[in-house]
Amino acid sequence: MACAKQSAAELGLTRLQFQALDSTQFATAQGDVPELVLVNPPRRGIGKPLCDYLSTMAPRFIIYSSCNAQTMAKDIRELPGFRIERVQLFDMFPHTAHYEVLTLLVKQ
Repeated sequence: MACAKQSAAELGLTRLQFQALDSTQFATAQGDVPELVLVNPPRRGIGKPLCDYLSTMAPRFIIYSSCNAQTMAKDIRELPGFRIERVQLFDMFPHTAHYEVLTLLVKQ
């Protein structure tokens, strides 16, 4: 987070917050609906409770970053009000079977 805060400061981005929290607890405690939600869950995915909350919250965009395409696909099926706009695969660990997938979801 220190690097993210430093980058934001260098870019003059003042309306950002960085926190390391449980995403479901954090999201459900917020009152305002952000335009963009970025999720980067552990291998197990974000799960049905957060999918349900995101569906209810209905941000304009969700960026889903995942190291497990299977759990990401399962979670996306739980977000019926969103469509996949773009998917990008990143080989961040060459010569291994590990990868990252970045998916842009847009509210329908």
